[in-house]
Amino acid sequence: MTKNYPIVSVIIPTYNRAALLPRAIRSVLNQSFQDFELIIVNDGSTDNTEEVVKSFEDNKIRYIRHEKNRGGSAARNTGIKAAQGQYIGLLDDDDEWLPEKLEKQINKFQGLSEGYGVVYSGFSYVYEKKGEIISNNVPMLRGNVYDSLIKGCILGSPTPVIKKICFQKAGFFDETLPSCQDWDMWIRISKNYNFDFVPDILAKHYVHGVQISVDLNVKIVAREKLIEKYWIDLSQKPQTLSILLTRLGILYSLGEDYTKARKYFFASIKKDPLKRGNYIHLLLSALLPSLHKVLIKKYFIKNINGVELYS
Repeated sequence: MTKNYPIVSVIIPTYNRAALLPRAIRSVLNQSFQDFELIIVNDGSTDNTEEVVKSFEDNKIRYIRHEKNRGGSAARNTGIKAAQGQYIGLLDDDDEWLPEKLEKQINKFQGLSEGYGVVYSGFSYVYEKKGEIISNNVPMLRGNVYDSLIKGCILGSPTPVIKKICFQKAGFFDETLPSCQDWDMWIRISKNYNFDFVPDILAKHYVHGVQISVDLNVKIVAREKLIEKYWIDLSQKPQTLSILLTRLGILYSLGEDYTKARKYFFASIKKDPLKRGNYIHLLLSALLPSLHKVLIKKYFIKNINGVELYS
């Protein structure tokens, strides 16, 4: 007898978020499109995560446990390797999908050629403590998005649905990166596949101040690793490399390491001498560093109820 596999494998990696996890699980189980399996990978939690998962008596749920905490990328990779579906949906344990998300994205895939590997969507930033929508992010880029992705991540983390075959060419999530793992993966997939989107808001990304995305030092290390990883490609795109170097200088200025900040601003100028903003950054970081930091926070950093998000 031939086994019927689900069309979509949804993967939720989780670590010590038993209080938040049920919202994410329910948002998947309540999808209007029901041909899926839900793989929950417990990444060595020490709280009652296993009890929470087993309280959902649904045969769509598959539960996998890491004996030790190995990080979000490792947990996602475990889920991808176990997945039986043709498509992979990724959801963090503190985020949420809206009910029509999978239906709209799978329908979108049906009208696309084989060259398309990812369909993403719009999403909302939501302030966790009050449940307030802070902003809506609507996608704008489709087709070959590699040149855009190498400059910065264009996808909201809870939004993409990916053909499983993409991981055969792109590989799995990089477990050596402390942050920006999603961005790195989308860059790699975009080298071989086109992207498309559903313009609707189909997911909620909750901001509560304990995500890796708000850790300045982790973000700096990850960005330096990414520049090193894509150095050959970036060396052919001096203006793009200049943008990435400037952002590193900005992050170092926020951390008040002005020596390294100036190093990156100067390197950025060498790659793109015509970009006047880099000269301003260099001068302010050298002569008026306190003012420079104030201006960065005002114009370059998204502040959500006291939580600073670094792009």
